[in-house]
Amino acid sequence: MNTGNRVVLKIGTSSLITDGRVDPQRVDRLCTAIHRGIAAGLAPVLVASGAIAVGRTAYPGVASAEDAAQQVAAALGQGVLYPALREHFAAGGLTTGQVLLTPHDLIEPSRGARVRALLDEMHRHGFLPIVNENDALGVRNNDVLAALLAGFLRAELLLLLTNVPGLYDGNPMLGANARRIGHVPSLTPELEALAGDSLGDGGTGGMRMKLAACWIATYSGVRTVIADTADPAVLTDAYRGVAVGTDFAPRPIRGNPPSAGRLWRAFRTPPRGAITCGPAGQRAIEHRQPLRRVQITTARGRFRAGDVVDLTGPDQRLLARGGIRFAADTVEFGCAPGTALLAGSDYVRIGED
Repeated sequence: MNTGNRVVLKIGTSSLITDGRVDPQRVDRLCTAIHRGIAAGLAPVLVASGAIAVGRTAYPGVASAEDAAQQVAAALGQGVLYPALREHFAAGGLTTGQVLLTPHDLIEPSRGARVRALLDEMHRHGFLPIVNENDALGVRNNDVLAALLAGFLRAELLLLLTNVPGLYDGNPMLGANARRIGHVPSLTPELEALAGDSLGDGGTGGMRMKLAACWIATYSGVRTVIADTADPAVLTDAYRGVAVGTDFAPRPIRGNPPSAGRLWRAFRTPPRGAITCGPAGQRAIEHRQPLRRVQITTARGRFRAGDVVDLTGPDQRLLARGGIRFAADTVEFGCAPGTALLAGSDYVRIGED
């Protein structure tokens, strides 16, 4: 298998799983798309969701929404999901290998070097890496993991496969007037608002989480496409620039792009709230300095410590997005004026980095 032309595909739970079970027809369609990509000279890495949904169905006693129960469902479901994928790919002559990762495996340099060596070696031998987030150690999101992985590998494409044909200007489930957006030159909060907050079939994501992944990937310089899985040529078409789904242009990279750690802290979830900065806070953000309590005027939302928030200027224009270090009530009532709410490494300036 070619070790260049690296592409990362992420397929969602709703595109692999039907009624809590691995759907053979959907897996076969995925296999066809990947085989075509390899034949075209691509080196794919597959990120596959579905372990939690499968685990909940196979073991109903762990169907709780509590984090620990989801972790157990992931541990049990992974033993069902990966063998099914392995069997289908093997039937077409392709050997696969399972790789369980967390974002920290890509953020920490020493661990990242081992991940890169593993994936390079698998491709040299013609093996397909099938990646899943190690949800048994903490439930996060495979869209975000795939975006971090695409940036880490400097992939030429991140393809997010789901059960809808892309981003729409309205809810396509509620009426025929919604139109698919074919190309997004630059993500904005206004576009993000179109996604709503719907979840997929048994997954931990949805369109808003896919857009969180798009922020990460495009700021890493990776072209990103959201598309459905109906066409077995979707991978090769997306790679060649054929109009499928919604295409998100990579941001031009000036100098070094933001680090994977900073992108993860800034975009790992949709924002849970917003901080309005005064003039001094806006200047601090423009110079990528810590944002202090004395430099803000209001805090909105019920965010917790570590949540992602928007940072807006006095005119409410979005300046940056990042992971805040304190909960909303602490920001409003419990912080000394000089307390740093976010360090410069906790946020990414929008439109500037």
